[in-house]
Amino acid sequence: MSTRVIVGVIAVPLLLLLIFLAPVWLLALFVGAVAACCAWEFLRCTEKNGGLRIYIYATLSAFCIPFFSVFFDPGRVYVLALFLLFVALFGELMLSFRHETTMEFETVSAALLAGGILPVLLAAIVRLALLENGRVYALLPFVAAFSSDTGAYFAGVFLGRHKLTPRLSPNKTIEGSVGGFLAAIGMMLLYGVVLRAAGFAANFAVLGVYGFFGALAAQLGDLSFSAVKRLFGVKDYGNLIPGHGGALDRFDSMTWVAVTVELLAAWVPAITKATVV
Repeated sequence: MSTRVIVGVIAVPLLLLLIFLAPVWLLALFVGAVAACCAWEFLRCTEKNGGLRIYIYATLSAFCIPFFSVFFDPGRVYVLALFLLFVALFGELMLSFRHETTMEFETVSAALLAGGILPVLLAAIVRLALLENGRVYALLPFVAAFSSDTGAYFAGVFLGRHKLTPRLSPNKTIEGSVGGFLAAIGMMLLYGVVLRAAGFAANFAVLGVYGFFGALAAQLGDLSFSAVKRLFGVKDYGNLIPGHGGALDRFDSMTWVAVTVELLAAWVPAITKATVV
């Protein structure tokens, strides 16, 4: 518990500096590094016989997809990266027939997911940062995911009585889930207050919707990757972040939340314009 709090106290100011003061390419570098770590951890959990080259292909692709989205058209970056990953993996699959033991197709599937799908989802943070008023939008997935996680944790500890998904995630409770929704909505509204004080036009009703769907996405994201861990019999994806596990243990929900916020921002903008420059 104390380790989690210490890491949070250190990480939150660094994240704010990265989003609001650093060049966008530094944010993309961070997201690319996170995506690469997530790809490596996902393969370590799910893949057993592909070899080091499979890890390298997926990790490089996972890093390049968010990072190069800043410098080139994101759609073209994704197509090129996914095609190269596809060629490399199926090339390895074909070459494996030279040996007695061939590569399993599950290895190809896991690497495509780890090196292709996950980084495209995480790259939504970068895509948000590139929007008009993108800096304030880029923080929204973190507000939703981290507040939902924190609210669910404390509500579950102090109020949890009824199990939410006993077989999938035994420690999660219905009360914790409700606490996560309330915390996410509350933090979104508080963020709106801060935005208005800083001179932005923020729609509180829409931010409340962001909080609700952000919490829903965060909890589904957490449960979805918990399901993968249960299938493969592991507790954590890694131990990179003290008190949190691996990068994927911390950012699993972000794969759902970032895209959810991106879609909401496109359909129902909550932050329409800056009234003060």
